[in-house]
Amino acid sequence: MVITSETVVRDIAVEYPAAIPVLERFGIDYCCGGKHTLAEACTKGDVSLAPVLDELERQRPDAIAPEAQWQKAPFKEMTDYIVRKHHDFTREQITLIGDLMKKVERRHGTEHPEVIEIGKVFAMISSELTHHFFCEENILFPYIGKMEASQQAMLPPVFGSVEQPITRMMMDHDQAGEELRELRNLTNNYTPPPAACTTWRALYRALEDLELDLHQHIHLENNILFPRALALNNKKQ
Repeated sequence: MVITSETVVRDIAVEYPAAIPVLERFGIDYCCGGKHTLAEACTKGDVSLAPVLDELERQRPDAIAPEAQWQKAPFKEMTDYIVRKHHDFTREQITLIGDLMKKVERRHGTEHPEVIEIGKVFAMISSELTHHFFCEENILFPYIGKMEASQQAMLPPVFGSVEQPITRMMMDHDQAGEELRELRNLTNNYTPPPAACTTWRALYRALEDLELDLHQHIHLENNILFPRALALNNKKQ
């Protein structure tokens, strides 16, 4: 695939996963906003298109390989990987950030009110992700696995079809994306003040690590797992 200004960002991330660090470096949304062309994504992110194309081209010949593993892997293998690699990491990160957040709020919240705002946004996203993971692990992922195995699987009546919970999960991803952008703005791109203590610096690093992992996590679901599940569902109908 030749990457041009009109290439859809999700296709770049799917076909050439080693391009993901390039997209991250330029702040290009390849998960929730992956449906945009590269030109549209650059415009939205206020990024010049030319250097992005140049960097992607430099990476492509030797460093970028097709992501065939997840395009063809059994659904259960993929969902187990997502839970083990991303859900578990996020849960650990939420605990770590929560502990750091309390210390920074207690020590610096009075003089730096932005810390309190960061805490509010983080509390919101952590609560939403906890519920989101529960729904995926206990309802959607098992259903998708049984659907692939041609087993009879029942979704709760409120869903009706697999399209509805997938749409709901993608809406949750969009919401998480907005909250991550708010955290990045509130933290000045995760740049602590010059006089910030070690705990404050550790907090910002942990938040940035959470953001990066969530980008990769949402990419796997929005751009690979969910389209494959919907395609199989349509084929069975």
